[in-house]
Amino acid sequence: MLHKRVISGLLFLPIFYLIAWKLQPVYFTGLVLAAVLVGLYEFYRIAEARGTKPNAMLGSVFGALIVLEAYQPLMYGMGGVYLGAGLLLTMTVRLFSRRPVEGALEDVAATVLGVFYVALLFSFQVSIRTGFEGKQWLVFLYFIIWASDIGAYSIGIPFGKHRLYEKVSPKKSIEGLIGALIASAGMALLCRAWFMPSLGLEEAIGLALALAMAGVVGDLVESLFKRAAGVKDSGGIIPGHGGVLDRMDSMLFAAPVLYFYLRMR
Repeated sequence: MLHKRVISGLLFLPIFYLIAWKLQPVYFTGLVLAAVLVGLYEFYRIAEARGTKPNAMLGSVFGALIVLEAYQPLMYGMGGVYLGAGLLLTMTVRLFSRRPVEGALEDVAATVLGVFYVALLFSFQVSIRTGFEGKQWLVFLYFIIWASDIGAYSIGIPFGKHRLYEKVSPKKSIEGLIGALIASAGMALLCRAWFMPSLGLEEAIGLALALAMAGVVGDLVESLFKRAAGVKDSGGIIPGHGGVLDRMDSMLFAAPVLYFYLRMR
């Protein structure tokens, strides 16, 4: 399982490099949109395992609008309008649905959380790609997170003895976290030497560590959702990784961190 995951991760690295570096923003946005729709399906499937009935159709429509807004804003603040409209419509549709009153709170909450957790957090990758020097930063983000993931598994599985956060993810270890941070810092140095020479040494390492830590939190959050629902994987379309959310859970938290850093830089 360890070798399968590492090999799969290494194979994805050049693929995501080509996607981030070579694809025009419009095509990249299309891929993100497809990933969001699959991710929303997986998330609502997890919610249904808990007995809730999220409105997957409404969630998917408003999630898609959030991604498209990140690519081509119609007007300032329109993303907030989509979120607000989605919330109001979701509550109104649930109000007049034929479903029992019991469970209404959970149904609405799961629908809206899916839009925020999957679509909104995914959309930060589009915002980074369409920004200044976006493709370089996006490749940097992908490489750091992939290095973190491989480092965590390569060290954590064979050497992990001290649990990181056992009640949420019993297999994750402090040793794995250390491996993730070391691998991320090493990857940052490679990225700096390869295609980001203007990035300072301290900035490269510090940013890589921050992204890796954000990725670990994102991984734990998805584990929290799956554990609460009694689900092992969000899906099964990626060998050795599970579903889209299983593969991109770290990215969901790391991308906003990079985006806001770049805004303040």
